[in-house]
Amino acid sequence: MDLRAFILILCLSLPAIGAIPKCCVKTTPFVPIPVLKLVDKYDVQSSNGVCDIDAVKLHVKGRRYCADRNVIKILQVIEERRRQRQAKASWTSI
Repeated sequence: MDLRAFILILCLSLPAIGAIPKCCVKTTPFVPIPVLKLVDKYDVQSSNGVCDIDAVKLHVKGRRYCADRNVIKILQVIEERRRQRQAKASWTSI
C-alpha cells in the first residue's frame, strides 16, 4: 500500500476513534477541606467502564486530583452549605 494512502486513511479514521479518557490510576483517601471548598467540578470514575478503579476526579483551579469515592458525601455537604449561604445573602439584600 502506498504510504500516502495509508496516512490518509489513518487521518480520516482518527476522529472516529474518539478521545482516550484520562483515568485515575490511584486515589488519595484524604483530601483537606480547604481544597474541597475550592473544587470547581468533579467527575465520578467507575471501574465498570474504561478505567480500572472507582474514583472521583476533582477539578481545582485547572488541576485534576484523584480522590476516594467517599469524598462525594463531603462535597455534597459543602455544596449544600454554599447554596444556603447564597440564599441567605440574597434574602438579606432584598
